[in-house]
Amino acid sequence: MENWRTDLGPLSVLLNDSLRDLCVDGDGRAWVDDGRGFRETPVTLTATEVRHIGVTLIESGGGRVDDARPVGDAALAGSLRVHLALPPVARTGPLLSIRFPSRRRLGLADFEADGDLERLSRETSLIAGVTGSGKSTLAAAAIDGLPQSARVVIVEDVAELNPAHPHTVCLTTRAANADGGGAVRLSDLVAETLRMRPDSLVVGEIRGAEIRDFLAVTSAGHHGLSTIHAGSIEAIAARVTTVALLAGIPRSAVAPLVAGSISTVALCSRSDDSVTVSLGRFVAEGSRLRVVPG
Repeated sequence: MENWRTDLGPLSVLLNDSLRDLCVDGDGRAWVDDGRGFRETPVTLTATEVRHIGVTLIESGGGRVDDARPVGDAALAGSLRVHLALPPVARTGPLLSIRFPSRRRLGLADFEADGDLERLSRETSLIAGVTGSGKSTLAAAAIDGLPQSARVVIVEDVAELNPAHPHTVCLTTRAANADGGGAVRLSDLVAETLRMRPDSLVVGEIRGAEIRDFLAVTSAGHHGLSTIHAGSIEAIAARVTTVALLAGIPRSAVAPLVAGSISTVALCSRSDDSVTVSLGRFVAEGSRLRVVPG
């Protein structure tokens, strides 16, 4: 039995093959989501139990959360992702959120799409969607679709991707120590990947300065893959533009650089337990970035 199942303590009775998310509110009530929305369960925990479960899981994943650092998360790649917020950040009591991966490993053929999803493995691609829409699941399937001879370097804030591809190496960021030093940022790791002979660079999620280095690597001819939070095709271009501007890329350069580096855009939408993918491409219209279907 996997250790994390035991570490869940009284929450373990809620485990089943369809479980996607398990959350405990500040009053100790446990809620579950199997893809059809959250529903309350009969399970109620004390604040001490919630804290113990969250801290144990996060520490087992290499993270840290305590009174000095009351918010933390960690992932056990291929198993689950955990987030815990402690008082006083969490006003009414500890807040525990656990995300579970799909119990079945999916390939590109398992997704409903309006085009050829194998493009994600051939072309530098950006996978978009809201939280829980299937972005990471699709990314793992795209990685598995790469040639087995390809060397894949995965860079993440929290270890989450767990592809079956035989030649993957993984780097994760590190938070600053108690003295405020020793931090290793995502942008630092992306910049280092060129020294690691990648055939494909995978960035778990683009949120900040790492977009500058990701575009630098992929514009040089390397295959790249990443995800970004966006709720619609129209929102993807605006989100990418905003992140690029915050990363210091001049406005006049954003659209041509992105359109010239990222060939395919995929938007994930979840309905019940299936994921639908809409494909598109970036186009630059002067200094304006757009996504068009196709």
